[in-house]
Amino acid sequence: MPRKKSTVKAVEVPSLGVRLVWPTNASITQYFGENPEIYSRWGYPGHNGLDFGLVNGPVCCAADGTIQLVGFENGGYGNYVKVEHDGGILTYYAHLKNAPVRAGQAVKAGDLIAVSDNTGFSTGPHLHFGLKLPGTNLAYKGYVDPLPYLSGVMPDEPAVEPPVIVPPVIEIQQYPGAVDLSGNWAVTSEWLNVRSGPGTGYPIIGKLDGGEVVAGERLHSQSAWIEFENGKFAAISHAGTPYMKPENDEE
Repeated sequence: MPRKKSTVKAVEVPSLGVRLVWPTNASITQYFGENPEIYSRWGYPGHNGLDFGLVNGPVCCAADGTIQLVGFENGGYGNYVKVEHDGGILTYYAHLKNAPVRAGQAVKAGDLIAVSDNTGFSTGPHLHFGLKLPGTNLAYKGYVDPLPYLSGVMPDEPAVEPPVIVPPVIEIQQYPGAVDLSGNWAVTSEWLNVRSGPGTGYPIIGKLDGGEVVAGERLHSQSAWIEFENGKFAAISHAGTPYMKPENDEE
């Protein structure tokens, strides 16, 4: 099936000085600037990136750079990765299932950095790819159309089966200072990130909703993190802010 064409008028954009490769070989399902009625809620005149119809598939870094953030945005990007490149250029990869990278990690163009999914504000599994040049295109808060910058030919269909990424099994002895813990803990915030280790430097691998209860197995000393399943961690408190309480606590 032929790929649909963009209906948005092309806008002259500055040169990058950085070569971008395609983050996936899936087809484009939504172009930059489309559907302004949807994206006005975030203050954009239209869609602020490119969407690719990728169902639980591999997501590759578009250029050499450094992972700046592996985060979660409720009602927006969902699980997402932000990468910084030379010249302060930023690329964004959103609505992800997981991301086997961490902040501060150096990456190369074409490196596997995530698996696509349907997290955040999304009507179906896909990859949202954004390109931000701070100080430009103010109506879009610095986001520009990535399409003119992508090099090479993208096939209409994926050329290979996507790899299955299995999160590593985290051994308890990796984290000294942990003590056994029993009892159930309830999330007191609207939502709470689940990470692959006891600290904010570890990748986000899921989330807990407000009021959700988990059974604590071990308590880790860094800002009071509990391990409620092997390799799944949540913060009881962090930087002085409480996020969970014992289930049977009275108000």
